[in-house]
Amino acid sequence: MAKFLYRVGRWSFLNKWKVIIAWLILVAAAAGAMATLMKPMTSEYSISNTPAIDATHRASELFPEAGNLANAPSVNLVFQAPEGEKLSDPENMAAIQDVVDYIKDNLGVEGQRFGNPLEVSPQLQQSVIDQFTSMGLPEETARADADNLAMVNEDETIAYTTFDFDADSANSVKQEDKDVVTAAMELGREQGLTVEGGGAGFGDAIAVEEMSEIIGLAVAFIVLVFTFGSLVAAGMPLITAVVGVGLGAMGVMIATHWVTLNSITPVLALMIGLAVGVDYSLFIISRYRQERARMEPADAAGMAVGTAGSSVVFAGATVFTALFALLVANIGFLTAMGLSAAGTVAVAVLVSLTLVPALLGLFGKKAFAGRIPGIAGNPTRRGRVRHGETMGSRWVRFVQRMPGLVMAVVVLGLGALTTPVLHMQLALPTDTTSDPDTTQRKAADLMAEGFGPGINGPFLVIVNGQDANPDSAALAPYMAAQAEGTDQDKATLSSFLYTASQLNQVGGVKHAQLVGLNGEGTAAQVMVTPETSPSDARTEGTAQALRTATEEIADSTGADIGMTGLTAVQLDITERLQAAMLPYLTIVVGLAILLLLVVFRSLLVPLVAGLGFLLSVGAAFGVTVLVWQDGLTGLVPAPGPLISFMPIFLIGVTFGLAMDYQVFIVTRMREHFIRNPRGSQAFHGKYNAVEESTIVGFAQGARVVTAAAIIMIAVFVAFIGQPLPFIKIFGFALAAGVLFDAFCIRMALVPATMFLTGRATWWIPRWLDKILPTLDIEGTKLEEEWEARHAAEPVDTSH
Repeated sequence: MAKFLYRVGRWSFLNKWKVIIAWLILVAAAAGAMATLMKPMTSEYSISNTPAIDATHRASELFPEAGNLANAPSVNLVFQAPEGEKLSDPENMAAIQDVVDYIKDNLGVEGQRFGNPLEVSPQLQQSVIDQFTSMGLPEETARADADNLAMVNEDETIAYTTFDFDADSANSVKQEDKDVVTAAMELGREQGLTVEGGGAGFGDAIAVEEMSEIIGLAVAFIVLVFTFGSLVAAGMPLITAVVGVGLGAMGVMIATHWVTLNSITPVLALMIGLAVGVDYSLFIISRYRQERARMEPADAAGMAVGTAGSSVVFAGATVFTALFALLVANIGFLTAMGLSAAGTVAVAVLVSLTLVPALLGLFGKKAFAGRIPGIAGNPTRRGRVRHGETMGSRWVRFVQRMPGLVMAVVVLGLGALTTPVLHMQLALPTDTTSDPDTTQRKAADLMAEGFGPGINGPFLVIVNGQDANPDSAALAPYMAAQAEGTDQDKATLSSFLYTASQLNQVGGVKHAQLVGLNGEGTAAQVMVTPETSPSDARTEGTAQALRTATEEIADSTGADIGMTGLTAVQLDITERLQAAMLPYLTIVVGLAILLLLVVFRSLLVPLVAGLGFLLSVGAAFGVTVLVWQDGLTGLVPAPGPLISFMPIFLIGVTFGLAMDYQVFIVTRMREHFIRNPRGSQAFHGKYNAVEESTIVGFAQGARVVTAAAIIMIAVFVAFIGQPLPFIKIFGFALAAGVLFDAFCIRMALVPATMFLTGRATWWIPRWLDKILPTLDIEGTKLEEEWEARHAAEPVDTSH
């Protein structure tokens, strides 16, 4: 592979205009295709073959007029009276009516629960009492049901009304319709009311503020300047990264013509593609600068792509594979995210292998122009060149003196940071987890204050009673209370009443009640309001108890029962993701060990790499839990559960990046060890061969890996400034993962382990060495061939 990449790099350097024009044409074609083919994205998180999803499909069949109950384009408008006043005061009543009338006039909204809540709520409650008492329910039970549906709290300070937009789903609501609701809310606010809006149909569109990319690129440029000491060289990785991530993002948009993608998909592709794009170009340009000391420009470009480029291909393939392996979770939206990010990484690799050497050829001898005096080995303004050990060399010699202490600090420190994972909570984004400054979060908080936290996430149990057993002992008391109807009709109605009664006894349930029958009277909806909010960990336990109860009810009555609703669907997704994490982690770690075994021909190196990855990703999880869930440091205004797919996605991305740094540092160590298996004269026998190769290889690779890690951390940290909480959390968690893996594992634990294990570091059984394929990603044979070919030729390095 190294020889092939050498030819690719050399050809790209010599045919710079062909390569550059080809990439420009590709960018223009992608932009045109995106403008023509792009379709709207969705904010839905959906999966198939789960109990809640199956119940949702069943509900759509039994209640076709209700649409998709788990994704209804619903809106909750919440009103709060000024301090010391009631909503029933005349001026406040009039203000509420103005809001409602504005929405009616501009959207033509109707509905049983839409209107001025102080008028609608009493009427609705009385109709519930009348209807259910006529069905044979005790008046006390009917009044409890009516009270649970109240739209005004007891002291008349908080009230709400709800309606659905004229749209197929929450995702397809037009922005102009949302703007009407916003304008109506302003009418109420101008008259002194607190008016907030929430609900699935009133969510904010997922958007990325450009400032994050600008900040990330700005920090990257500064780091690159200190790495290369040149303004021109510092700019090249940014150019190639923007080309790569731009093509990747446009590819995601083009794919929406055939596949419905979640709105967060391009965001994650953008974050990861930008970070790896800069890093991969950095590695190749850095190697090119080293090779220019002994080679002509075209050969140096070819050698840089053949050596560092081989590592880029391996590292990119590892990241690609880790993201592609998200297929294991068997969750559609997660698979799409993984494939999109993987595709962007693949483009970043291709750009690095071809466009980077083309730009080096374009700039020629000016590739390192704009030198900054005194930086990166450049002479100072007085012409002095700084000599002496680099920071990387000093650090690795410190590790060599105390490897046991370094290992203990890293393992115990990261292990301690991992412990918060034991109480990690996961959930999907809802109004209750939105930023506190948003109207959606304020609406949810007001609803919880006025009517209890469970009102923000009720469950909906669907009871199909057409096959209910008339001979069921459980239904007998309810059937006996009915004077008219066939036994089957009585059993059907009794199954509804019995289900509501039994679910009211489940722990964690505030109230369960019938809220609707289908036209044939064969199916019913039972709304179950939990005592806790959707983001509360206890709600998951309530959901499990409800499922157990519905199974028991189905067995005893013969009715077909399922549980759906937005909260139930989200809990199903969260559970599926949690179940997929261990298999996925096993695959990823196993893959890491296998790939590194092939590359480094060592048993110990892959084992340390895999265990180190577990430590770094565990610590990243732990710190994220401490800050974003537990609220440590007080920097997060609204601590709460982490987004459900963050852990599994973080595992994939961190794994890929961890292998990047492992390859770029350890290949230099192995390269020196292979060339000097008994040590070299340069160190005068001060170190053994393994210690020498570790010190030399680390010193050669530490600077560029440090720069790459800082750049990647900066890119991810910049996304903490995004408005949506889950994007903030992703940025923080990925930055933490890179920080721990690059600086604690690859730059501390790995060399410390090598110093402790000595020659065992590079030991592998002969039989295993023979059957493993050979991958020369260091480019050792390529360099040997070049040196033999040019040994007697003078080299012009003045270009």
